[in-house]
Amino acid sequence: MHMKQLLVLCCGVLFLIQCAPSTPKPTQVVAVQHEVVPLPQSDPREEILSTYQTLQTTPFPDSVPLVEWNYDADSNNLTFSTQENKAAALMAYNHRLYLAFDGPLVKENPRTLRLHAQSPFGSIPKAGAYKKVFRVNGQLYSGVLIGVDQNDGTTILKVAFYEGIRVGSFEVKSDLGRWHQHNFNEDMPTLAVPDVVRKPVLYLYPEQPTRIQVQLQFKGEVVHSYPHYPQQGWQVLAQPDGTLLDEQSGKTYPYLFWEGRSGYRYELKEGFVVEGSGSADFLDQTLAHLGLNRKEATDFITYWLPGLERSPYNLIHFSTEAYATQAPLHIQPAPETLIRVFMVYQPLAAPIDWPQQQLPKARRQGYTVVEWGGKKAQSGFSLPQ
Repeated sequence: MHMKQLLVLCCGVLFLIQCAPSTPKPTQVVAVQHEVVPLPQSDPREEILSTYQTLQTTPFPDSVPLVEWNYDADSNNLTFSTQENKAAALMAYNHRLYLAFDGPLVKENPRTLRLHAQSPFGSIPKAGAYKKVFRVNGQLYSGVLIGVDQNDGTTILKVAFYEGIRVGSFEVKSDLGRWHQHNFNEDMPTLAVPDVVRKPVLYLYPEQPTRIQVQLQFKGEVVHSYPHYPQQGWQVLAQPDGTLLDEQSGKTYPYLFWEGRSGYRYELKEGFVVEGSGSADFLDQTLAHLGLNRKEATDFITYWLPGLERSPYNLIHFSTEAYATQAPLHIQPAPETLIRVFMVYQPLAAPIDWPQQQLPKARRQGYTVVEWGGKKAQSGFSLPQ
């Protein structure tokens, strides 16, 4: 074959190859993962405080919980996609992580009251999801985590984090419908959740008319006082019958009143389980044992009775020693007898077995100062260890 003919033949073959239909390649299926968007960095302490306080009343009734989320126990990291559950994802951006669970996180032995975790999020603190810093979408989480049982929509978990560290308290609802609370006592930055110390009032009974200075060193914020509490403390002229002449206002008062906010949580490891309708009789007897006279006891009972009677039962604890460390008093001249009664109570739907508190009997002698106050437990209560 001549060279010219060979060249023409090659060109023709090349043309046929180019014009021939190409064989389709097999379709490649690619798994597309949702983008995991990191949470924004901010200092959310005020938001966490506000959120935690909101939990005490209505825990986000209009919110949609995250349903499609994943938790990796090794890294203690929870991930969710921003392409789904947009309302719940928006909440997480606002430091409110609202998670759906399929049933209770803990089961409770009705006889021993011991809890058995059904999820890493139901584990006792310092175990499970709480044994190391907690991350959401790879970042240290700051905010409140709320768990909801998707079967009935009830809240079953409340816990707060700041920069991945557990703060405040861990509260979980058992399969028996009871809340259990544990405090995180760690050498780490903590988040104080302010709560109100209600109506401490002070009665002063010197043996003769006496000018008395009362200074309060409350480990919190005094938000109300009457008469007004000045920076140097109250200065009053006290009579033996308890009448007080306030030097600043020039008015007379039967007692000194104040209220304050503090993040301190009082432990209810012992106390008295009292039926709501029997609260008055219980307090009459107990307050006399603690040293209050009839006027002081009447003032106490008429203030606290409506709240106590609204609940079928109450767990009542007198946290006098713990209260004294949180609200030290400096009184000059110092009284011969100082009686401080501080009640903390937790409403109960039904009676429970609880260790009974032993209360010392008080005896009034000479120049006497009496104080009473109290508060409702923030939510949940500590189990005895």
